[in-house]
Amino acid sequence: MEKRWKQGVLATVVAAVILALVPGNAIAKPAGIKWSPCKPDSVVQCGYLTVPLDWSKPDGVKTQIYVARVPAKDQAHKLGSLTFNPGGPGGAGASIFAEGLADQVFPDYRERYDLVSFDPRGTGLSTALACGPVLRPGVPMFPKSKTEYAAMVASSRKTGEACLKQHGDLMRNLDTRTAARDLDAIRAALGEAELNYIGLSYGSYLGTTYAQLFPRHIGRMVLDGIVDHAQGATRFTLDEAKSMEDTFDRFAAWCSTDAQCALHGQDVGAVWDKLVAKADKTPLQVPDHPPVTGDTMRMTLPALLPRTDFIGNPWPSLAEGIAKAVKGDGTLFAQVSYLADYETAYAAVSCMDFPGELKGYADAKARIALAEKIAPRVGAAVEGWAMTAACSGWPIEPSNPWQPTPVKDAPPILITSTTLDPSTPVSNARGLARQVRGSHLLLADDAIGHTAYFNSPCARGAIAEYLLDGKLPPKRSTCG
Repeated sequence: MEKRWKQGVLATVVAAVILALVPGNAIAKPAGIKWSPCKPDSVVQCGYLTVPLDWSKPDGVKTQIYVARVPAKDQAHKLGSLTFNPGGPGGAGASIFAEGLADQVFPDYRERYDLVSFDPRGTGLSTALACGPVLRPGVPMFPKSKTEYAAMVASSRKTGEACLKQHGDLMRNLDTRTAARDLDAIRAALGEAELNYIGLSYGSYLGTTYAQLFPRHIGRMVLDGIVDHAQGATRFTLDEAKSMEDTFDRFAAWCSTDAQCALHGQDVGAVWDKLVAKADKTPLQVPDHPPVTGDTMRMTLPALLPRTDFIGNPWPSLAEGIAKAVKGDGTLFAQVSYLADYETAYAAVSCMDFPGELKGYADAKARIALAEKIAPRVGAAVEGWAMTAACSGWPIEPSNPWQPTPVKDAPPILITSTTLDPSTPVSNARGLARQVRGSHLLLADDAIGHTAYFNSPCARGAIAEYLLDGKLPPKRSTCG
């Protein structure tokens, strides 16, 4: 569920009330989008869709969703629109398309689909929620005492309360069920009877939620790099720690065999351990950035270990960053660490849907210890713990907490994953497939990286065959 898609690109009662207020198969009223070129001479069209801030009050205050569309090259034979969510929470897909990256990401679909994406509410150029980072420099990330735990909780609460004063109504309406209703409004505004959709990482959970709420509005749907909302905060962290440790070992093995690795010929694990231990005592100074501590370095792993080979492999950058940091240059870690760069909107969605469920310092200590036992090198330096830490003192109760997301009455949905995904382990895909009736599960065997689409040519081919020709792979299949 890696938040840095562009670099790879990474919350029951209340929910039931919302479902009662807004029936799952209610049709969103079509609203117009006035399209214009996103940039001069650009083929990409951008516009805004106005939707209710609170979907239980459709005639109340409104908010705006920024939407981008890349028209199909063959308009006479197009299959409709294909809507994309890159992950997050809060991945700004419309902004990605506006930069002209749709051709790079989806070359196979430019002929037959209008490619559509959007910046979810609170992010990008939609009505924004920007209150600064939640995980602030100097605040303990992995508390080793009750005092440090209290400081972590206080930082989360302080940021949340300050943001509430500025954006209270928006903050209370950022959960994934709300985003799914926005997505259905986009479908209606496009004039589409059915939603064709591909969601990566967190986008898989958005798609699952949409399928639960609007099963009869689905055309062809691909969910990849799966987030299983049934797993709970502890398993979310521990499964990710285990898979991230395995990926670190594979990164080290790559360095030992590939001369292009800046650490080639060295014991990568030992170099890393020594580097972070030294930074724990003497942080690296980087101009215009907070000091780079050991925790800053540890929290780059969720961003730089997950490969996305189709758009770029981050391993060479990670190796080079480690080599430079050994010599005193911690620039890479200052730029990409989750610590001090955990956007408020990302945290706000996470705390509504993926709360940390901490019961106090003893619980936090035990969870960190379990992660370190499972993953001695990576420990709890994973996105699951980042969410837990950021939400530890959040002032809003989760509206859509951890729970299964059963889907029925929908057409067959294609669920895909690599078998070696460090961010969203393959157990997520298997778990979701058991909840989505009639789903087809395709696993990219031995592909290393986050999402099958970005790391497996055979999976990309199977996805294209489904989205373009309607042909699904067998219900339980592998390729690679």
